[in-house]
Amino acid sequence: MSQDFNLLNIMMKGGWTIGFLILMSVVVFAVLWERWNYFKAHFKSREEVMAGLDPFLNRRNYQECMEACDRNGSFLAQIVRAGLKARADKTDIPQSMEREAKIQLLKLEHRLPLLATIGSIAPYVGLFGTVLGIIHAFRDLAQANAGGAAVVSQGIAEALVATATGLFVAITSVFIYNWFQARLNAMSQEAEIVISEISERLGS
Repeated sequence: MSQDFNLLNIMMKGGWTIGFLILMSVVVFAVLWERWNYFKAHFKSREEVMAGLDPFLNRRNYQECMEACDRNGSFLAQIVRAGLKARADKTDIPQSMEREAKIQLLKLEHRLPLLATIGSIAPYVGLFGTVLGIIHAFRDLAQANAGGAAVVSQGIAEALVATATGLFVAITSVFIYNWFQARLNAMSQEAEIVISEISERLGS
């Protein structure tokens, strides 16, 4: 007897593993939305940041430059501000900016390890759901009086949806994680350039 292949019904029959994978996918997209907005609010290119601060740096008006950094709000501006404050406090300028860069990059990296964790475990959760589904399918086959092949085929199809769902969640999570990591690497390099440039301009 033929049976209709309904993906929604199969996912509903998938048990707790499918539910857990759906929950993980929700977490992945929630992290994507939150981190995207945070990066958008705190990242401005080095050229844009320095163009806004150059007039104050050229006039050596460091107090107004610090106020401009506060208005800018980007992570690079906060690094420059740390250097200006270190100059005013007569402490080590490059060291202060490097410390602030680490603080800002840690804030940018917040929650990203969760994506890496989900990307690592999602395939195993999906595989575990598939194994449970196949066990269930063969148990149904042993109990079936007729239509054994149809019963086990439907059961295996349902079981394989768990693996497919796990792979989808993992691929999505790893892709998003790698994209953010690439952005972080680029931002880290820009921070190093800013630290070197500001250190020279402040006479350190």
